[in-house]
Amino acid sequence: MNQNSSLSSSGMMGSGGFGFDQFSNNFSIKTKQIESINKMLSLKSESSSSNNNNNNNKAISGWQEVWKVLIFDTHCSNIIAPILTKGALRNQGVTLYLPLHSDRQPIQDVPAIYFVLPTSDNIKRIAEDCKNKLYDNIYLNFASKLSNQLMEELATLTIQSDSVSMISKVYDQFLNFISLENDLFVLNNPRDSYLSFNDTRIKDTQAQENIDMVVDSLFSVLVTLGVVPIIRAPKNSAAEMIALALEKRISTTLQSSGGSNVFSNMNEMGSQLSSFYRPVLILLDRNVDLSVCLHHPWTYQALVHDVLNMSLNQVRIDVTQNGQTSKKSYGLDSSSDSFWSSNTGAAFSSVAGEIKSQINEYYQQMEKLQQITDIKLDDSDDFDNNNKKSNENKTKGLGNLVQEMDEKKRLIDIHTNLATDLTKNIRDRQIDCFFAMEESIITRSLTDKKELHSLITSPIVGETGGRGTLEDKIRLLIIYFLSTKNVPQSEMDQYEDALTKMGADLSTLDFFKKTKAFNESLTAIANVNQSSTQSSNTASGKIGGFMQMMTSVTGYQGVESFTNFFQQGVRALLPKSKDLFVTRIVESIMDLKNTLDADYLYLDPKIQNKSNVPKRTTPFKEAIVFTVGGGNYVEYQNLQDFSKKHNKKIIYGSNELLTSKEFLNQIKNLNKN
Repeated sequence: MNQNSSLSSSGMMGSGGFGFDQFSNNFSIKTKQIESINKMLSLKSESSSSNNNNNNNKAISGWQEVWKVLIFDTHCSNIIAPILTKGALRNQGVTLYLPLHSDRQPIQDVPAIYFVLPTSDNIKRIAEDCKNKLYDNIYLNFASKLSNQLMEELATLTIQSDSVSMISKVYDQFLNFISLENDLFVLNNPRDSYLSFNDTRIKDTQAQENIDMVVDSLFSVLVTLGVVPIIRAPKNSAAEMIALALEKRISTTLQSSGGSNVFSNMNEMGSQLSSFYRPVLILLDRNVDLSVCLHHPWTYQALVHDVLNMSLNQVRIDVTQNGQTSKKSYGLDSSSDSFWSSNTGAAFSSVAGEIKSQINEYYQQMEKLQQITDIKLDDSDDFDNNNKKSNENKTKGLGNLVQEMDEKKRLIDIHTNLATDLTKNIRDRQIDCFFAMEESIITRSLTDKKELHSLITSPIVGETGGRGTLEDKIRLLIIYFLSTKNVPQSEMDQYEDALTKMGADLSTLDFFKKTKAFNESLTAIANVNQSSTQSSNTASGKIGGFMQMMTSVTGYQGVESFTNFFQQGVRALLPKSKDLFVTRIVESIMDLKNTLDADYLYLDPKIQNKSNVPKRTTPFKEAIVFTVGGGNYVEYQNLQDFSKKHNKKIIYGSNELLTSKEFLNQIKNLNKN
């Protein structure tokens, strides 16, 4: 068996000169991962290769046109699902895809591509498949590096069954992460990441395993992008341990024979650029800002995630049609859904207006299409009886228009249904009021404590005068406690007594009370400029009437209320300028400000003399920001807003993207320990 280090796809650049913009176009984690997976599936590099150990050698060419079977484990299924559709797999010649650990029948004369995690269980099953000769030959692709121990295990098992010849090639693909957007990724590891990195009772072996999993995935991210970054991380934190381990792995790889090829994602010209425009990898501990994990969101993507529990770009909601309610699942892909791509970071109120605009545009286009169709059908002169080709083209053109309108209608239906479900949740829970109150607290513009008192102490949803769920109230109280200096104990007692009588579990609040260190970072968030405070005050006044306008949202007729709201200046709902704490750290590091130098490591994996690492003198244009212990869409969107404003490229990643409910549950479990 031959084991090759898989290279990410070439990412060729244009020959007519080069510059930062061209290099930045390659700084897309989703695009690069798709390219790497497509290369794996097409096996183009194997068209002229042969395996000396393969007794079933056949002249293979045009691999992308050959029927193939894709075998994957659950881990790698999660990697593929958000980025490749069934149609995309068919385009690569994959006609059948099956789970590794399932009962599978032999398929003769068909090659199989395995995409799995390197584990002992997977190795044993692969060896069993080889023994049973399920396929013509096998191409093994591991999501991360196959260890020598597992390689030896595979060799031993296949030698024992005399089936070594079944395996054509073995690749380390370095694809052990999940891309959700061009600038967003998560790790493909067990959940409860905040608990894993903050539980003081965890064993040393488990703690090291947690670090190793993050290092392995971040290494995959860097290999896929084809970059060797400068690494920054706060000292005395889990982020520091990950940074040091990652630097060591990169340095060791670069020093090994052929190691530099692992990161050669580009041609020669691209490599020159990557040396000059090296990104910075900023590793941050989740504890640097916890309030953002509790804040009620107001942007579209963040709401869909937090309220509708979107996972891996999939969301499942109740949809009512013709009086019948059923569950529907939607895949939300920015590359194929222009509405989603354009509105993920928009305030929900403006999204409502956009939906109305899309509906109006759809009906106008349908009217025009109907007119064209009527003319074509009525005007026989438009068709040439002697020119069959011309008539076919005209008919095909009409067919394409109809397909385009069907797709537009499908997307409108999706986002109307999502908006309807979100609107119901916002109305029932008064999420708009909680959002406005939290904004005023964080920006230190709180003037109406009566509203704060009402939101916390009023009955819960479902009861007379109910405002919010118990979780909504606890989130608000924690944000108030952490973001406000010297909250009177009598006031806290009043709120806690009210919540306890409602049946609330206040163990999460107890946790934050014990962890005073968080207050410093949260206080820093409150120091926004005056313009932010003013815009927040304006927003608070407008949010209050939100649900009074958003009534009876069913189908397209209900979207009329969206327009009314849109016309009343809803674009001011969010502060115009409010960089979150993580964004401020990123700005400081990318612009080479000296404020963090004493507290943050500066690591360069390319430099062997670690005692004398030269510092960069020009600001960074690209950054990979990774939060250890969980991330969220609010933080992600804030970074993207910053990057667009300052002409930078920022990729955001974390162990997982947490909803507020998931985060509070982890805090609750942590407090039990």
